[in-house]
Amino acid sequence: PFASIAKATLASKHSIISCITDHIRKAVDIVGSDYLEIKHPILFNFHAKLLLSLFNDPEKVDEMMLAKLMPFIENGVKSPMKSFRYSALVVISQLVLTVKLKEEVLNSLCKLLITKLRADTAPASLSTLMVVFQQQNVQNLSKNTLKKLLRHDESIDVWKILKDLAERTDTTKFYNVLWAELV
Repeated sequence: PFASIAKATLASKHSIISCITDHIRKAVDIVGSDYLEIKHPILFNFHAKLLLSLFNDPEKVDEMMLAKLMPFIENGVKSPMKSFRYSALVVISQLVLTVKLKEEVLNSLCKLLITKLRADTAPASLSTLMVVFQQQNVQNLSKNTLKKLLRHDESIDVWKILKDLAERTDTTKFYNVLWAELV
């Protein structure tokens, strides 16, 4: 039954993913993000599960589908709610693991992860960024985006997080792009 829900999501303009996203927005307006995050985390899980189900068959993922789905992923990353951000990070990780993305999409994903970095989810966001670099072929990032990452150091200890990540995972592709752009 879930496959039919996922199929219907892409079939129409008023898809269930749009309804869920609108429902989350309205719920935040009515009851607030703290209440929603504590009492209704299932909304974020369902949102993520629905998006993830759309990437099950990488051959069906095309530019049109990505154009439809990217705004929903962006909503999650930009959200003030940690649960929603974490679910969006999971979706991004799965997307880069299953689908070969074009450079423009990769750059916009990386820029989104860097510019919307928040202190409470910074380690997870940077881990997701490393997954993007490990699984895809990111050739470059804009200097402004990289400078923004490095400027986060005042509120977020980016270098400490990157150091911790380097101890646990391969960060060479990220550092190659970083140094190539900054030098």
